[in-house]
Amino acid sequence: MNTPRRAWFHALAFAAVLFLLQAGGDGVRTALRFSRQALGQGEWWRLLSGHVVHLGWTHTLLNIAGVLLCCALAPWLFNSRVWFRIVALALGVGMLLWWLSPGVSLYVGFSGVLYGLLVLGLLPQARHGDGLSALALLATVLWMAWQWLAGPSSAEEKLIGGHIIGIAHIYGFTLGLIGAVSALMWRRRVESH
Repeated sequence: MNTPRRAWFHALAFAAVLFLLQAGGDGVRTALRFSRQALGQGEWWRLLSGHVVHLGWTHTLLNIAGVLLCCALAPWLFNSRVWFRIVALALGVGMLLWWLSPGVSLYVGFSGVLYGLLVLGLLPQARHGDGLSALALLATVLWMAWQWLAGPSSAEEKLIGGHIIGIAHIYGFTLGLIGAVSALMWRRRVESH
């Protein structure tokens, strides 16, 4: 059973990982970021590790705030399996960036994975009539669509210290949606037997 205390433990533990990696500075970021050139030389860990390093402190703190907001909105998601979910989403987003977005040569940040976590956590709750979850999910979709169609704002990019790779948000959201729908179908199948 996942208690609120356990949910917050997992969320804060992950937030601490992001914070400590940022404290490692430029050397850590360079060693772990998604780099198409380094991946081409066999450094495959970067498909995963690029999501836990950031452009700077503002970028890191915004993503930590996103993790904590996600925990507040969907605490059930932050059980011991949240680590598996994070790894699966990060690898998925990393592989999609590698395969489908050849123009992305460098990438850092947790936001793509965060979009996936949000849909994984909010969609089941919205489906069960939680109005706040439905509203938060709608806001997430609208923000993602706005960034994709209108492009990221220069003020936002200035705030985080670099370019926003909006396609990573779409990849993460899509993977989260696939995961949420698959879980729903699995539950229905189990319950029907």
